[in-house]
Amino acid sequence: MDIRQIKNIYTCFSYLGKPVRKVANGYLYRCPWRDDKHPSLSVTLNGRGWHDLATGEHGNVIDLVMKHRNTTFKMACEEIIKESPDLSSFPQPISMDRGKEKGSTFVKFDVVPLQSPGLYAYLYHRKINIGIAKKFLQEARYSFMEGDGYLYALAYPNDKGGYELRSSRYKGCTTPKSITTHFHQEGASLIIFEGFMDMLSFATLCGEVRHSYIVLNSIVNVDAAIEAIRSSRTQYGHILLALDNDNGGNDATMKLLAAYPDAKDIRSRFSPYKDVNEYLCRK
Repeated sequence: MDIRQIKNIYTCFSYLGKPVRKVANGYLYRCPWRDDKHPSLSVTLNGRGWHDLATGEHGNVIDLVMKHRNTTFKMACEEIIKESPDLSSFPQPISMDRGKEKGSTFVKFDVVPLQSPGLYAYLYHRKINIGIAKKFLQEARYSFMEGDGYLYALAYPNDKGGYELRSSRYKGCTTPKSITTHFHQEGASLIIFEGFMDMLSFATLCGEVRHSYIVLNSIVNVDAAIEAIRSSRTQYGHILLALDNDNGGNDATMKLLAAYPDAKDIRSRFSPYKDVNEYLCRK
């Protein structure tokens, strides 16, 4: 795939997902490379261009990824293709018209077994073993407005009945937000991840599910993970920490190590990549 094809197939929407709101000349996002309480990243109506309202920087989708990831042109192109399925080959039922989405309240929400070709395509591009994924994932069919057709996303349940939702163009969740525990391998090591894509990536690298897992679903849930380990009756071996290689991952790892000094930080195995899924896709 050459540069022109990337620019024709993929847009800023493909990389950024759902905007905060629609404005007259496009859409506003929270800038992903800084703490942006007041959305200041503007994306054009067609998704082909972006403009940082705070600094004046602008560009296309490749420039966007280069800026966000602080990476090279080549690596940015690889990142775009990895994050977004080939829309010319696989049907993607999620509409690019974000003007219809008023807020994030679902008016329709159903969970069914994983079956949509577009979601299988998304897992394929993230290099996830489909057989392993189907052990943990379901499919959410949802809508934000009455009369709209269903949208589709991977649905990963947490311990309190909420779901993490992911597709090539949407990243969200339902309440309540919580961790997800998989204490199903008696005597095996317990591995802690930030997100379920990293857990699935690790199992894919192993070729099977051979460990117990905790997925934080957000680094703010570290305390819940610590309590889950304390209250679990499952016997496990070592505690291994496979959080992201970034500042948030550093802080969460330090907090877990303070609670469990014998735990082992294994993030160096996936360096210099940000997380396990990025390591899997690049390797």
